[in-house]
Amino acid sequence: MKKHVNYFMIVAFVLIAGFALMGENVLSANAAEQTKEDIKVCENGHTPANEWVIKRYARFNSDGKRVKLCKVCGIAVKCEKIPCIASVRVIHKKLICNGKAFKPQIQVTDSNGKKISASNYTVRYSDNVWPGRAVAQVTFKGNYRGTIERAFKIYLGKVTLTKVENTAWGTRIVWSAPGNRSYAYQIYRSINGGKCELLFTSMEGGQSFLDQHAKTPGVKYTYKVDVICYPYGDDAYGSASMTPPKSVVYKEKKLSTPSVTNTSKGVKVSWKRVQYATYYEVRGSGYKDGVLRNNLLIARVKAGDSLSIIDKNLLTRTIKRDKKGNIVEKAPVNYYVTAVVSTLTGKFRSSSPRTKGKWVATRKNNIPALRTR
Repeated sequence: MKKHVNYFMIVAFVLIAGFALMGENVLSANAAEQTKEDIKVCENGHTPANEWVIKRYARFNSDGKRVKLCKVCGIAVKCEKIPCIASVRVIHKKLICNGKAFKPQIQVTDSNGKKISASNYTVRYSDNVWPGRAVAQVTFKGNYRGTIERAFKIYLGKVTLTKVENTAWGTRIVWSAPGNRSYAYQIYRSINGGKCELLFTSMEGGQSFLDQHAKTPGVKYTYKVDVICYPYGDDAYGSASMTPPKSVVYKEKKLSTPSVTNTSKGVKVSWKRVQYATYYEVRGSGYKDGVLRNNLLIARVKAGDSLSIIDKNLLTRTIKRDKKGNIVEKAPVNYYVTAVVSTLTGKFRSSSPRTKGKWVATRKNNIPALRTR
């Protein structure tokens, strides 16, 4: 049987082979062109860059890593370990509070024992003025990362009793403490050399105290003050300093009798200044609600202002009238001054003797006046 040749299949095979050969030649040409122009081969070795590239930052107890890349091909050609942060210390002597901020030196070393330059971290201080626990917060940068806090202590330092003195209200003591700040305190007292006992505790601060019970003439009072700065937060950082003892023998300080004189505007009452007084009360006798009273408040004067008042209402207070307006009785008038001091423990008063003699109101030229009865 005669075989037939499929010329169509032969032609198709020839065409496919031709296209395949053409494509291979094109790919070969493109590959040769790319190798020649785009790919840079480090024929004479790699050229390291000048700058390090951080692959992993060093932290506290954790090493870091840095590399140098080839300038040509970008391959890492040099690798170094960055030693971890091993120690962060606050370097200082004993810090005694002086009312100014303390910024002690910070020393940081790595795991090789070498100091880490201060250019690799910043320091922020807090609570670094007053006694107690202060904090230095170190934040790392450069080859390092992380934040570490270190505490240091500020001590209260020496406190002293500067005054133990007699006043009109009792014995006054004054002490000094560093800086312009109020601390808590405890006051101890002994009488005539006896046992020293706790007298008073205050959490409100202050640098003076008035002992209104210490005013027996001839008695020796001795004081000590424990000045305290309480801890910050839950940390056991506190400071206390006890003053040396100081004594005084109490001598009574009486207020002098005020003077009373007539003026064209009324009756003038004058008195002497009393040290440490907060204000003065001028009191006297007179009628109120039809009843004769001996301690009527006539005026209140702030300390530092005038040391006298003019009593213009003397006649209305000292004359009692009936319903028809007739004078029934004239009240005797005598004045006295009370010096008042305000303290943390309250207000205390010390009064002068009353003016001598008995006085009644009269009217001369329609001006209130006083005369002895």
